[in-house]
Amino acid sequence: MVEVLRTQAKLINWILLIALLGIFIYINIPFLFPLTIAGVFALGLHDFTQVVAKKFHMKPRTAVILTLIGGLLIFWVPISLAVYRVFAYFSNPDNQAAEKAFNQVQPLKNFVISTLQKISDMTGIDVASPAQNLIESTLRFVGQIVINFSSKFLAQLPDVVIASLVFIVVLFALSLKAVEAKTFCQKYSPFSYGFTNDLIQAAKKSCSVTLFSTFVVGIIQASIIGLGSLIFQTGDFWLVLTVTFFVSFIPVIGAAPVGFLLAILAFVGDRIGAGIGLTIVAIFAGTIDNIIKPFLLSGDSEVSAIVAFTCIVGAIIMMGLPGLLIGPVILHLFIRIVPLLLKAMEP
Repeated sequence: MVEVLRTQAKLINWILLIALLGIFIYINIPFLFPLTIAGVFALGLHDFTQVVAKKFHMKPRTAVILTLIGGLLIFWVPISLAVYRVFAYFSNPDNQAAEKAFNQVQPLKNFVISTLQKISDMTGIDVASPAQNLIESTLRFVGQIVINFSSKFLAQLPDVVIASLVFIVVLFALSLKAVEAKTFCQKYSPFSYGFTNDLIQAAKKSCSVTLFSTFVVGIIQASIIGLGSLIFQTGDFWLVLTVTFFVSFIPVIGAAPVGFLLAILAFVGDRIGAGIGLTIVAIFAGTIDNIIKPFLLSGDSEVSAIVAFTCIVGAIIMMGLPGLLIGPVILHLFIRIVPLLLKAMEP
Protein backbone atom coordinates (compact mmCIF):
# COMPACT_ATOMS: atom_id res chain seq x y z
CA MET A 1 0.00 0.00 0.00
CA VAL A 2 2.80 2.39 0.91
CA GLU A 3 4.60 1.58 -2.34
CA VAL A 4 1.44 2.32 -4.32
CA LEU A 5 1.07 5.68 -2.60
CA ARG A 6 4.69 6.52 -3.37
CA THR A 7 4.19 5.62 -7.03
CA GLN A 8 1.08 7.79 -7.20
CA ALA A 9 2.92 10.68 -5.55
CA LYS A 10 5.74 10.41 -8.07
CA LEU A 11 3.23 10.33 -10.92
CA ILE A 12 1.51 13.45 -9.58
CA ASN A 13 4.88 15.17 -9.24
CA TRP A 14 5.76 14.35 -12.85
CA ILE A 15 2.36 15.56 -14.12
CA LEU A 16 2.73 18.82 -12.18
CA LEU A 17 6.30 19.26 -13.37
CA ILE A 18 5.38 18.68 -17.02
CA ALA A 19 2.38 21.02 -16.74
CA LEU A 20 4.45 23.82 -15.22
CA LEU A 21 7.21 23.27 -17.78
CA GLY A 22 4.65 23.42 -20.59
CA ILE A 23 3.21 26.69 -19.27
CA PHE A 24 6.70 28.13 -18.85
CA ILE A 25 7.60 27.24 -22.45
CA TYR A 26 4.26 28.58 -23.73
CA ILE A 27 4.70 32.05 -22.23
CA ASN A 28 8.28 32.20 -23.57
CA ILE A 29 7.38 31.22 -27.16
CA PRO A 30 7.98 34.83 -28.39
CA PHE A 31 11.58 34.48 -27.19
CA LEU A 32 12.07 30.84 -28.15
CA PHE A 33 14.74 31.52 -30.77
CA PRO A 34 16.78 34.00 -28.65
CA LEU A 35 16.68 31.58 -25.70
CA THR A 36 17.69 28.63 -27.90
CA ILE A 37 20.54 30.50 -29.58
CA ALA A 38 21.74 31.79 -26.20
CA GLY A 39 21.90 28.19 -24.98
CA VAL A 40 23.85 27.17 -28.08
CA PHE A 41 26.38 29.96 -27.55
CA ALA A 42 26.71 29.23 -23.83
CA LEU A 43 27.40 25.54 -24.44
CA GLY A 44 29.76 26.18 -27.34
CA LEU A 45 31.82 28.84 -25.58
CA HIS A 46 32.15 27.14 -22.18
CA ASP A 47 35.34 25.20 -22.85
CA PHE A 48 36.83 28.14 -24.77
CA THR A 49 36.35 30.52 -21.85
CA GLN A 50 37.92 27.99 -19.49
CA VAL A 51 40.99 27.81 -21.74
CA VAL A 52 41.17 31.62 -21.88
CA ALA A 53 40.94 31.83 -18.08
CA LYS A 54 43.81 29.35 -17.60
CA LYS A 55 46.04 30.80 -20.30
CA PHE A 56 45.78 34.41 -19.12
CA HIS A 57 45.55 33.56 -15.40
CA MET A 58 42.21 35.21 -14.78
CA LYS A 59 39.03 34.22 -13.01
CA PRO A 60 36.54 32.18 -15.08
CA ARG A 61 33.89 34.88 -14.57
CA THR A 62 36.23 37.54 -15.97
CA ALA A 63 37.10 35.36 -18.97
CA VAL A 64 33.41 34.78 -19.68
CA ILE A 65 32.58 38.49 -19.52
CA LEU A 66 35.52 39.56 -21.73
CA THR A 67 34.85 36.79 -24.29
CA LEU A 68 31.15 37.60 -24.58
CA ILE A 69 31.70 41.35 -24.83
CA GLY A 70 34.35 40.87 -27.53
CA GLY A 71 32.17 38.42 -29.46
CA LEU A 72 29.11 40.68 -29.31
CA LEU A 73 31.13 43.63 -30.61
CA ILE A 74 32.56 41.56 -33.48
CA PHE A 75 29.10 40.32 -34.41
CA TRP A 76 26.84 43.31 -33.88
CA VAL A 77 28.98 46.25 -35.03
CA PRO A 78 29.19 45.17 -38.72
CA ILE A 79 25.52 44.15 -38.80
CA SER A 80 24.41 47.45 -37.24
CA LEU A 81 26.46 49.45 -39.74
CA ALA A 82 25.14 47.37 -42.66
CA VAL A 83 21.53 47.85 -41.52
CA TYR A 84 22.18 51.58 -41.18
CA ARG A 85 23.56 51.72 -44.73
CA VAL A 86 20.53 49.85 -46.08
CA PHE A 87 18.16 52.24 -44.31
CA ALA A 88 20.14 55.18 -45.64
CA TYR A 89 19.59 53.86 -49.18
CA PHE A 90 16.02 52.65 -49.05
CA SER A 91 14.09 54.05 -46.08
CA ASN A 92 13.41 57.37 -47.80
CA PRO A 93 12.29 56.85 -51.41
CA ASP A 94 11.99 60.63 -51.99
CA ASN A 95 15.76 61.11 -52.03
CA GLN A 96 16.12 58.70 -54.99
CA ALA A 97 18.82 56.75 -53.10
CA ALA A 98 17.28 53.46 -54.17
CA GLU A 99 17.49 54.49 -57.82
CA LYS A 100 21.11 55.54 -57.33
CA ALA A 101 21.96 52.17 -55.75
CA PHE A 102 20.41 50.14 -58.53
CA ASN A 103 22.09 52.27 -61.19
CA GLN A 104 25.33 50.64 -60.00
CA VAL A 105 24.23 47.44 -61.78
CA GLN A 106 23.33 49.32 -64.95
CA PRO A 107 26.61 48.32 -66.72
CA LEU A 108 25.82 44.65 -66.05
CA LYS A 109 22.34 45.07 -67.51
CA ASN A 110 23.75 46.81 -70.60
CA PHE A 111 26.35 44.06 -71.03
CA VAL A 112 23.72 41.31 -70.92
CA ILE A 113 21.40 43.13 -73.31
CA SER A 114 24.20 43.91 -75.79
CA THR A 115 25.26 40.26 -75.75
CA LEU A 116 21.70 39.13 -76.41
CA GLN A 117 21.40 41.70 -79.18
CA LYS A 118 24.43 40.18 -80.93
CA ILE A 119 22.81 36.76 -80.62
CA SER A 120 19.60 38.18 -82.09
CA ASP A 121 21.49 39.65 -85.05
CA MET A 122 23.21 36.32 -85.68
CA THR A 123 20.12 34.13 -85.41
CA GLY A 124 17.45 36.50 -86.65
CA ILE A 125 15.38 35.84 -83.54
CA ASP A 126 14.73 38.82 -81.30
CA VAL A 127 15.68 37.74 -77.79
CA ALA A 128 17.07 41.10 -76.67
CA SER A 129 13.78 43.01 -76.39
CA PRO A 130 11.96 40.46 -74.18
CA ALA A 131 15.10 40.07 -72.07
CA GLN A 132 15.40 43.84 -71.64
CA ASN A 133 11.77 44.12 -70.50
CA LEU A 134 12.26 41.17 -68.14
CA ILE A 135 15.47 42.62 -66.62
CA GLU A 136 13.95 46.07 -66.10
CA SER A 137 10.80 44.68 -64.51
CA THR A 138 12.91 42.40 -62.32
CA LEU A 139 15.04 45.30 -61.11
CA ARG A 140 11.95 47.32 -60.28
CA PHE A 141 10.45 44.32 -58.49
CA VAL A 142 13.62 43.71 -56.46
CA GLY A 143 13.87 47.39 -55.58
CA GLN A 144 10.30 47.39 -54.31
CA ILE A 145 10.95 44.25 -52.27
CA VAL A 146 14.00 45.83 -50.65
CA ILE A 147 12.09 49.00 -49.82
CA ASN A 148 9.18 47.01 -48.35
CA PHE A 149 11.57 44.80 -46.38
CA SER A 150 13.36 47.85 -44.98
CA SER A 151 10.05 49.39 -43.94
CA LYS A 152 8.86 46.17 -42.28
CA PHE A 153 12.20 45.67 -40.56
CA LEU A 154 12.04 49.24 -39.24
CA ALA A 155 8.55 48.58 -37.90
CA GLN A 156 9.75 45.38 -36.21
CA LEU A 157 12.89 47.00 -34.82
CA PRO A 158 11.52 47.22 -31.24
CA ASP A 159 10.90 43.45 -31.27
CA VAL A 160 14.40 42.83 -32.63
CA VAL A 161 15.91 45.00 -29.90
CA ILE A 162 13.95 43.17 -27.18
CA ALA A 163 14.92 39.76 -28.57
CA SER A 164 18.56 40.85 -28.72
CA LEU A 165 18.47 42.02 -25.10
CA VAL A 166 16.90 38.70 -24.04
CA PHE A 167 19.62 36.83 -25.93
CA ILE A 168 22.43 38.86 -24.30
CA VAL A 169 21.02 38.61 -20.76
CA VAL A 170 20.33 34.85 -21.01
CA LEU A 171 23.72 34.23 -22.62
CA PHE A 172 25.56 35.97 -19.78
CA ALA A 173 23.42 34.19 -17.15
CA LEU A 174 23.92 30.73 -18.65
CA SER A 175 27.65 31.28 -19.21
CA LEU A 176 28.24 32.47 -15.65
CA LYS A 177 26.12 29.64 -14.18
CA ALA A 178 27.40 26.86 -16.45
CA VAL A 179 28.73 24.68 -13.61
CA GLU A 180 25.48 24.95 -11.65
CA ALA A 181 23.44 24.14 -14.76
CA LYS A 182 25.54 21.05 -15.48
CA THR A 183 25.21 19.85 -11.87
CA PHE A 184 21.43 20.35 -12.02
CA CYS A 185 21.15 18.32 -15.24
CA GLN A 186 23.27 15.49 -13.85
CA LYS A 187 21.30 15.39 -10.60
CA TYR A 188 17.80 15.31 -12.08
CA SER A 189 18.44 13.51 -15.37
CA PRO A 190 16.35 10.36 -15.95
CA PHE A 191 19.47 8.70 -17.39
CA SER A 192 22.50 7.38 -15.55
CA TYR A 193 25.25 9.78 -14.46
CA GLY A 194 27.71 8.52 -17.08
CA PHE A 195 25.21 8.59 -19.94
CA THR A 196 24.01 12.06 -18.93
CA ASN A 197 27.59 13.29 -18.93
CA ASP A 198 28.08 11.81 -22.41
CA LEU A 199 24.99 13.64 -23.64
CA ILE A 200 26.23 16.92 -22.16
CA GLN A 201 29.65 16.50 -23.76
CA ALA A 202 28.04 15.69 -27.13
CA ALA A 203 25.87 18.80 -26.89
CA LYS A 204 28.87 20.96 -25.96
CA LYS A 205 30.92 19.54 -28.81
CA SER A 206 28.10 20.07 -31.31
CA CYS A 207 27.61 23.70 -30.29
CA SER A 208 31.36 24.34 -30.19
CA VAL A 209 31.95 22.86 -33.65
CA THR A 210 29.06 24.89 -35.05
CA LEU A 211 30.23 28.15 -33.54
CA PHE A 212 33.90 27.89 -34.41
CA SER A 213 33.79 26.02 -37.72
CA THR A 214 30.91 28.19 -38.96
CA PHE A 215 31.39 31.58 -37.33
CA VAL A 216 35.18 31.75 -37.47
CA VAL A 217 35.29 30.66 -41.11
CA GLY A 218 32.40 33.03 -41.88
CA ILE A 219 34.15 35.98 -40.25
CA ILE A 220 37.42 35.24 -42.09
CA GLN A 221 35.72 34.82 -45.47
CA ALA A 222 33.55 37.90 -44.97
CA SER A 223 36.60 39.94 -43.97
CA ILE A 224 38.49 38.84 -47.09
CA ILE A 225 35.61 39.65 -49.46
CA GLY A 226 34.86 42.89 -47.62
CA LEU A 227 38.47 44.07 -47.81
CA GLY A 228 38.49 43.15 -51.49
CA SER A 229 35.42 45.31 -52.12
CA LEU A 230 37.00 48.15 -50.14
CA ILE A 231 40.38 47.95 -51.90
CA PHE A 232 38.90 47.69 -55.39
CA GLN A 233 36.04 50.12 -54.58
CA THR A 234 33.19 47.85 -55.63
CA GLY A 235 30.13 47.67 -53.40
CA ASP A 236 29.60 48.92 -49.86
CA PHE A 237 32.15 47.46 -47.43
CA TRP A 238 29.82 46.90 -44.46
CA LEU A 239 26.97 45.57 -46.57
CA VAL A 240 29.28 43.19 -48.47
CA LEU A 241 30.84 42.07 -45.17
CA THR A 242 27.48 41.25 -43.60
CA VAL A 243 25.97 39.54 -46.66
CA THR A 244 29.11 37.42 -47.16
CA PHE A 245 29.13 36.42 -43.50
CA PHE A 246 25.60 35.00 -43.62
CA VAL A 247 25.95 33.44 -47.08
CA SER A 248 29.13 31.65 -45.97
CA PHE A 249 27.02 29.54 -43.57
CA ILE A 250 25.36 27.71 -46.48
CA PRO A 251 27.33 24.70 -47.74
CA VAL A 252 27.89 24.28 -51.49
CA ILE A 253 27.14 28.00 -52.03
CA GLY A 254 29.58 29.62 -49.57
CA ALA A 255 31.12 33.08 -49.76
CA ALA A 256 32.83 32.89 -53.16
CA PRO A 257 29.74 33.84 -55.25
CA VAL A 258 29.61 37.27 -53.56
CA GLY A 259 33.21 37.92 -54.61
CA PHE A 260 32.55 36.67 -58.15
CA LEU A 261 29.47 38.92 -58.42
CA LEU A 262 31.58 41.93 -57.43
CA ALA A 263 34.19 40.87 -59.98
CA ILE A 264 31.54 40.68 -62.73
CA LEU A 265 30.31 44.17 -61.83
CA ALA A 266 33.88 45.43 -62.09
CA PHE A 267 34.48 43.71 -65.45
CA VAL A 268 31.31 45.01 -67.10
CA GLY A 269 32.19 48.46 -65.81
CA ASP A 270 35.47 48.31 -67.80
CA ARG A 271 37.53 48.06 -64.60
CA ILE A 272 39.65 45.11 -65.67
CA GLY A 273 42.23 45.40 -62.88
CA ALA A 274 39.55 45.49 -60.17
CA GLY A 275 37.76 42.55 -61.79
CA ILE A 276 40.92 40.42 -61.83
CA GLY A 277 41.72 41.38 -58.24
CA LEU A 278 38.22 40.54 -57.02
CA THR A 279 38.32 37.21 -58.88
CA ILE A 280 41.52 36.30 -57.03
CA VAL A 281 39.94 37.42 -53.74
CA ALA A 282 36.83 35.28 -54.42
CA ILE A 283 38.93 32.19 -55.24
CA PHE A 284 41.04 32.66 -52.11
CA ALA A 285 38.00 33.20 -49.88
CA GLY A 286 36.30 30.15 -51.35
CA THR A 287 39.25 27.82 -50.81
CA ILE A 288 40.26 29.01 -47.34
CA ASP A 289 37.26 27.10 -45.99
CA ASN A 290 38.99 23.81 -46.85
CA ILE A 291 42.18 24.98 -45.11
CA ILE A 292 40.76 26.24 -41.82
CA LYS A 293 37.91 23.80 -41.09
CA PRO A 294 40.10 20.68 -40.67
CA PHE A 295 41.97 22.44 -37.85
CA LEU A 296 38.75 23.62 -36.19
CA LEU A 297 36.99 20.27 -36.44
CA SER A 298 39.83 18.57 -34.51
CA GLY A 299 39.61 15.22 -36.26
CA ASP A 300 35.82 15.04 -36.48
CA SER A 301 34.41 13.10 -39.40
CA GLU A 302 33.49 15.24 -42.38
CA VAL A 303 29.76 15.75 -42.87
CA SER A 304 28.38 15.23 -46.36
CA ALA A 305 27.95 18.58 -48.12
CA ILE A 306 24.53 17.55 -49.44
CA VAL A 307 23.27 16.57 -45.97
CA ALA A 308 24.64 19.80 -44.47
CA PHE A 309 23.03 21.81 -47.28
CA THR A 310 19.58 20.26 -46.78
CA CYS A 311 19.75 20.64 -42.98
CA ILE A 312 20.74 24.31 -43.10
CA VAL A 313 18.48 25.38 -45.96
CA GLY A 314 15.60 23.40 -44.45
CA ALA A 315 16.17 25.09 -41.09
CA ILE A 316 16.18 28.50 -42.79
CA ILE A 317 12.88 27.71 -44.54
CA MET A 318 11.26 26.49 -41.31
CA MET A 319 12.77 28.95 -38.82
CA GLY A 320 13.95 31.93 -40.82
CA LEU A 321 17.34 33.53 -40.18
CA PRO A 322 17.94 31.68 -36.85
CA GLY A 323 18.00 28.47 -38.89
CA LEU A 324 21.48 29.46 -40.10
CA LEU A 325 22.75 28.59 -36.63
CA ILE A 326 20.18 26.10 -35.37
CA GLY A 327 20.41 23.94 -38.51
CA PRO A 328 24.12 23.05 -38.08
CA VAL A 329 23.61 22.48 -34.35
CA ILE A 330 20.78 20.01 -34.97
CA LEU A 331 22.89 18.29 -37.62
CA HIS A 332 25.86 17.81 -35.25
CA LEU A 333 23.58 16.80 -32.37
CA PHE A 334 22.03 14.15 -34.60
CA ILE A 335 25.44 12.84 -35.63
CA ARG A 336 26.73 12.61 -32.05
CA ILE A 337 23.71 11.72 -29.91
CA VAL A 338 22.00 9.13 -32.13
CA PRO A 339 24.98 6.70 -31.87
CA LEU A 340 24.95 7.16 -28.07
CA LEU A 341 21.24 6.36 -27.90
CA LEU A 342 21.58 3.34 -30.18
CA LYS A 343 24.50 2.05 -28.12
CA ALA A 344 22.51 2.47 -24.90
CA MET A 345 19.68 0.39 -26.40
CA GLU A 346 21.97 -2.54 -27.13
CA PRO A 347 21.45 -5.56 -24.82
